[in-house]
Amino acid sequence: MQLDKHDLVYLAPFVLLDEATRASSGKRQTRQMKGFWGARQGDNGMRGSDKRLRRTAMIHAFREIEGMSIDKAASEVGTILGMQTVASVNVIRADYYQHRKRASLDFFPYHFFIWREWVFESSEETLEFFLGIYGREFGQVRRRRLSEVIEKMRRDPEQKARNRTWLLEPGRPKRTRIESNHWDPERDWRFLATDLWMLGRLHARIGERAEAKALLKRALDIWKASGHQLPHVQAEAIPALKREISYLSRRCGSVGDGGRQRYCL
Repeated sequence: MQLDKHDLVYLAPFVLLDEATRASSGKRQTRQMKGFWGARQGDNGMRGSDKRLRRTAMIHAFREIEGMSIDKAASEVGTILGMQTVASVNVIRADYYQHRKRASLDFFPYHFFIWREWVFESSEETLEFFLGIYGREFGQVRRRRLSEVIEKMRRDPEQKARNRTWLLEPGRPKRTRIESNHWDPERDWRFLATDLWMLGRLHARIGERAEAKALLKRALDIWKASGHQLPHVQAEAIPALKREISYLSRRCGSVGDGGRQRYCL
């Protein structure tokens, strides 16, 4: 999934309000650098912290996605970090020129997509728990800034839609194969059933129960019709599919925590 301008307003604080660090390990820095939301392996040119690489990577992002000048991008980075004086922005810009050849945005998007998924799936209690730990590590000013970003994201329909696209991304090739209708029922039935099953689980994961049930029922019908060719697998597949369909058929609702806690009867 590619980043776009709708992601940038959330990606920037996600990247900049974290920092991966490690203890010194001599001239060859081989220990893992650990941040609050992610870690990186190997030598990246930074000895104890990757904060300069993060700032430089975000300047790259502002320039590539928004078309900003270096000065404007450095100012945006400074605003997010609370480093808005002329001297502070000059330091950020100087770091960009020093590190731009080795700083890359490639490391951050995947971690951001995983984090966004977690933000949407977490309860208010879970978010508050982790924000509390974050505040003790990075201070209350950053905690408040990150909390505001999280709340804004959870209310943003564009981010909800993009998160859905991200979660369904693994199923896109399966959907394409299913809808191609280029299947030999005698030869390819098991592959079709597997694609339907896996795609159904993806839709169940994001709460699209009707679509998930329809896909799982199609998989079940195939296993009933052709599974006798693999009797030992059929004996496990059919009950498993029935259990998943039965669970999706249960009446579910929401309670407490802004309606984010689920229950099923």
